[in-house]
Amino acid sequence: MAELRPSGAPGPTAPPAPGPTAPPAFASLFPPGLHAIYGECRRLYPDQPNPLQVTAIVKYWFTGTDGPSGFGFELTFRLKRETGESAPPTWPAELMQGLARYVFQSENTFCSGDHVSWHSPLDNSESRIQHMLLTEDPQMQPVQTPFGVVTFLQIVGVCTEELHSAQQWNGQGILELLRTVPIAGGPWLITDMRRGETIFEINPHLQQERVDKGIETDGSNLSGVSAKCAWDDLSRPPEDDEDSRSICIGTQPRRLSGKDTEQIRETLRRGLEINSKPVLPPINPQRQNGLAHDRAP
Repeated sequence: MAELRPSGAPGPTAPPAPGPTAPPAFASLFPPGLHAIYGECRRLYPDQPNPLQVTAIVKYWFTGTDGPSGFGFELTFRLKRETGESAPPTWPAELMQGLARYVFQSENTFCSGDHVSWHSPLDNSESRIQHMLLTEDPQMQPVQTPFGVVTFLQIVGVCTEELHSAQQWNGQGILELLRTVPIAGGPWLITDMRRGETIFEINPHLQQERVDKGIETDGSNLSGVSAKCAWDDLSRPPEDDEDSRSICIGTQPRRLSGKDTEQIRETLRRGLEINSKPVLPPINPQRQNGLAHDRAP
């Protein structure tokens, strides 16, 4: 076997002592946690040996590169191809990067059935698809990596009305309805950014027969909400009667608009209905193990 050495450098008089086999130079390009993920992608898409990859300067690896991240999931997204589109868009990667950044910075993980209130078209267009639901990927199976099991959560784009129904009922219920409407997702829950109708506009019976009944029998599984806070100059008068930007002008309180008043009244009414069940009596500290210990006065 010919030996490669710099020009003019003397060769060794004896073969070098055997040692451990050095890893390939390109091994560092593939973090250990990604091998299993790539394998699952190749299993599902064997005809795409070298798919388009989009990366970022600052990366947020859910599965970890040199060690476990502690999250144990990766995000997927199925997007309907638009007419005349010759290459996949890159905005879904930016969207998933934003969600990953949120998880790393807040340390709040995602679960199947969760919803994400985005309040903006996912592709920065004028689309009605402005929010997201999360569910188990219907095709990609959990994989074992050196850092533990990794599951795949699929992002599903939804309209505002569908998000509100998921909040009032539950995300899994709305996802099941999306699966039954081919143009709203179908069995693979494919997001169509050009979808102009909600599932309730496509099939008006879904609201009353499924969602309203589901709320009545199941209630809501919403366990928490997030709020967006902003500050503004309270001395500046509101722009119109519907502007709830501030509650006072200078030192004088401002009357709530009719829209604000009705929203508060409806929220209180729903809260009272949910909490209308009789409250259990307080535990008597003198009762233990079901026996009453009466003390003499």
